[in-house]
Amino acid sequence: MKWFTEPSGKFVIKVPTEWRYANVGAGYEEKSPFSFQPYNNPDWSFQISCYSKEEKPLNPNVEIQKYNTSELDFKEFRMDDDGFNMRIWGATVEDHTLMAKYIYDSAKEFDKEILKELERVKNALSTIQLLSPDKRKLAFDLDKYEKFMASLAASFDIKNTALENESMIEFSIVVANQIDAYLRLSIVMREQLDDSTDEMDIKYFYQSPTDRPIMERKVYSLAKERRILNDEIFKELESLYLERNKMVHRYIISEFKTNQLFEIAYRYESACEKVRLIMRDIEDEQFEKSIGIYGNGQHPLAEPTDEALKLLHAQVNDKHLLEKFERKIKSA
Repeated sequence: MKWFTEPSGKFVIKVPTEWRYANVGAGYEEKSPFSFQPYNNPDWSFQISCYSKEEKPLNPNVEIQKYNTSELDFKEFRMDDDGFNMRIWGATVEDHTLMAKYIYDSAKEFDKEILKELERVKNALSTIQLLSPDKRKLAFDLDKYEKFMASLAASFDIKNTALENESMIEFSIVVANQIDAYLRLSIVMREQLDDSTDEMDIKYFYQSPTDRPIMERKVYSLAKERRILNDEIFKELESLYLERNKMVHRYIISEFKTNQLFEIAYRYESACEKVRLIMRDIEDEQFEKSIGIYGNGQHPLAEPTDEALKLLHAQVNDKHLLEKFERKIKSA
């Protein structure tokens, strides 16, 4: 199972890992209804919607339930037509209406897989919680952190493909992204240790279109200020930044030679490994002191469970949205 968080943190719901969140891949806005389909053979759809009383008037005949409560009492009804069957559930929580739909081909009313998914739909509905405003930031932050980590994992697919193709410009750009990610994680973890807190400064993991960006070289400077980077590695990253800009923007109009691409790629990979090992030391410190991201007792190098790997594969698939990189997610 995996958690889906409404984009603003308004509600959370636990859905099967085998379900793909479909809005982004289909080009729909990230607003109600939020749609899910299986990664393989999408012959049904599950949708969940959440509307404030300003968006959709509350039904006066439905019991009002409380924030932060699972196992909600949903009223169920059907709306079938000639081609599709639709099971619908509705509930009122505080000043919001929650609605869910399970839609499938009417010819498959008694299909074993459709009936199996119906039970999984009901299980998912039992986990949904409309969060009170004071809890939404935490849900939002955790969701963005998980997406950040999935993006970092997905970057290795692109990196490995670039290496196989000897595409050194692409390789260097991806590795520069990974260095940036490792340093952002290191900065957040160092702040958690210094402040003895489990709270994450999410600005390092997510930037909305309206946020002021924290650029790559600023991350280098912040890491140096927090004594994460020493002078030698800091200078190497600054040098590589300038060389990469020359490689990307001035390859044609300068004396830059193609063989330099391989040298820069090697230097980037070497620097990346140094930064990764620095981050690992900070992870170990968090584990030992029971503070921050690794303060939950899970060792940074612990072997992941099969379910954890399955979840990671699903998250990476959701990042790529490309068949070339898609891993098969088998149903339970």
